[in-house]
Amino acid sequence: MSIPIQDQALAAVLGSAVGVQHMIGPDGKVLGRFIPEPRPGMAFPEFGVTDEELARELADPNAPRFTAEQVMARLREIDQCTR
Repeated sequence: MSIPIQDQALAAVLGSAVGVQHMIGPDGKVLGRFIPEPRPGMAFPEFGVTDEELARELADPNAPRFTAEQVMARLREIDQCTR
């Protein structure tokens, strides 16, 4: 379902959004999330990173890399801390 935006100022803010934005009502409650449509040069707007930045990060030999097992082990650690 689409929700038409009539307010031009709000439409401009949403149109320039980069990455996931939380929509908050006048009462301060979170209404939902806005994820902009992909644009040229930004295949994954939900990450707020341009394609160029992503390519640079992937090409960086010094960037940290983690195996699936390392990620899962860290998630298990976090899960234990929240109990």
